[in-house]
Amino acid sequence: MSKEPGALLAIDTSTRRTSVALSYGASLRGVRSVDRDAGELLDLVTALLSAAGLGPRSLDGIVVGTGPGSFTGLRIGLATAKTLAYILDIPLLGVPTVEALAHAATRPGQLAESDAPSEGTMLVLLAAGARDHYLARVYDPGGAARLACPVELLAPGSPLPAQVGGNDAMTVEIASAPLGPEAAARGRDALDGLAEALLALGHQRFLAGDRVDAATLVPEYVALPRGIAVAAGGSWSPDLR
Repeated sequence: MSKEPGALLAIDTSTRRTSVALSYGASLRGVRSVDRDAGELLDLVTALLSAAGLGPRSLDGIVVGTGPGSFTGLRIGLATAKTLAYILDIPLLGVPTVEALAHAATRPGQLAESDAPSEGTMLVLLAAGARDHYLARVYDPGGAARLACPVELLAPGSPLPAQVGGNDAMTVEIASAPLGPEAAARGRDALDGLAEALLALGHQRFLAGDRVDAATLVPEYVALPRGIAVAAGGSWSPDLR
């Protein structure tokens, strides 16, 4: 176990929304977000720290969402998190965004541990390019939110989960709502709580001693942009398709 982290910053740019959150110990200090424009990330971080009366040197760690998500958004988010961690010489932690989304759905508005943790598996369905989908199965024992298995690619025409209960599925940023209106509404609520959930998971994992090497941390892209060869190997994260 590690000591209680002081000021912890969370960053996620994997969806169409750019979100940041700040905590001090187990206390949430603020959340800020803006739709689509990851280019405003540093402005969001600066405003968040200023509102809390803190400066960058007050940070004790950074947690960043690793996707799956769009190429441009994830590159901006991870590059910013890595650069800040390097300049400030503070620990860095990467958390799959789908784990944070599932955590947000089962623990809305909570930063500290729940007295009555959920033990179910949340299905998270999100777009992967124009026609494909990704399906993540996230198990949330005691609020830990870990992928139950690797993220699955569902090509066009693939069957969606045949049976989903009232509280165990969400669709994220998919206009057609393929799992129904309740799952779509749950996905919207999870997006609203994404940064705070990422912060909560990061807080847990920093306490457990988890850390990553900034040089080897890579995102999970929805798809590599045209002109980027898959043969680039270790220089890029895998295109999960």
